[in-house]
Amino acid sequence: MEKLSASLAKNIPLLAERGAWNALEQTELLQLRKIHAQAVKICSAEKERLGLHLGALQANKEGWVAYAALGEYDSDGNQA
Repeated sequence: MEKLSASLAKNIPLLAERGAWNALEQTELLQLRKIHAQAVKICSAEKERLGLHLGALQANKEGWVAYAALGEYDSDGNQA
């Protein structure tokens, strides 16, 4: 997304240098801006969700390690 945003920021002014935008081009540019804003919003929300999920996994890391260690022993307490 960052790469696409940088490309848009670089190329849209170059296109504008060609002269005035016609009505269709202006409409398409507005639509592109709207879609881009939605994509940024979705990516930001997913980044936040993923961060929370990874934080929860990190917070429970000791429990998962202990659980995994218990799995290495049979029901009599002998190492498997």
